[in-house]
Amino acid sequence: MSEAELLRRQPARLIGSRLERIRSEYFQNRTAAALTLLFGGLAAVLALKAFDWAFLSARWGDGDPEVCETVAGACWAFVWEKWSVILLGAFPREEMWRPFVGVGLVLCVLVTLGALRWPPRRSVLLLLAAFIALFSLLDGRPLGLEQVDMVRWHGIAVVTFLGVFSIFAGFPIGILLALARFNGPPLLSWLAAGYIEVIRAVPLVTVLFFGVFVLPLLLPPSMKYEPLAVTLLALTLFHAAYFAEDVRSGLQSIPRGQWEAGEALGLGYTVRIRCIILPQALSVSIPSLTNTVIGGFKDTSLVAIVGIFDLLATTRMAYSDPAWQPYALEGLLVVGILYLIACSAISRHSQTMEQHVAGWMALRK
Repeated sequence: MSEAELLRRQPARLIGSRLERIRSEYFQNRTAAALTLLFGGLAAVLALKAFDWAFLSARWGDGDPEVCETVAGACWAFVWEKWSVILLGAFPREEMWRPFVGVGLVLCVLVTLGALRWPPRRSVLLLLAAFIALFSLLDGRPLGLEQVDMVRWHGIAVVTFLGVFSIFAGFPIGILLALARFNGPPLLSWLAAGYIEVIRAVPLVTVLFFGVFVLPLLLPPSMKYEPLAVTLLALTLFHAAYFAEDVRSGLQSIPRGQWEAGEALGLGYTVRIRCIILPQALSVSIPSLTNTVIGGFKDTSLVAIVGIFDLLATTRMAYSDPAWQPYALEGLLVVGILYLIACSAISRHSQTMEQHVAGWMALRK
């Protein structure tokens, strides 16, 4: 058989193999076929009803609550009317461009570093620059703009400020904690283990309450503090403990011979860790690190408990208007889609990193 004929038959073979896989997994006997058809039909009916509610019978564009009462489906006019409140809360409307530009800069930095596969030195510099740029735009004073107090940093500004930078600040601290616990001096190892276990045993809400409400009582009355800054610190220290265990699992997977090879070459401890051990340990830890990153990003929704307005809190602010309360579901769906997009992007990037590591390991073999 010629090569051209093989290429022509390849799509048919792929389709046949997929159909065979579906048959073997979902129609291997009468009971499985009946359950597949039952649940498949139920899912199709629910999907059609959801599609009709969200699109076909929905109200699109602007409108008012009176118009929405006549609509059988979703009333997206609520989102159209309240989008600025959902995304920015009480941030001054005449200065809305500042959080959008700041968040856009942060996203550009993250996409750039993801494409470059996170070079350490460049990542630190670019992330620090993005943090300074976002803070300067939101505060305003460093750029000569009108100052906006931190208590009015709401919505996407809070999610980006806390969710992104607490994770990236906690990651290097977690690496240091993992190294200290794994093969540090006995006292340092004991202290690192104690810190990790205490933080992991305490709910995040408790840490936030301690930082925002209890810590100020322990400080001198003359010392001022910002709840948002304290929350950023609390989230950073909390995430660091979980990152430490993720990295420690990667360190434990490294064969002892790798450590001994570095010693045999006369490399110092720092060089061995930076050039030999950590690259392999972090590669192994990508799935668990991704899980911690996604969980940490979603944990920003808990800051509403201590009076900080994240996207969920600003959505509640938007439908606090009695006329719009029946349409809160539409606003919550929009916020859920935003979180879904962000978490899916993180997950997809982690899969890309895993494929890159797998290719690198194959080349080494």
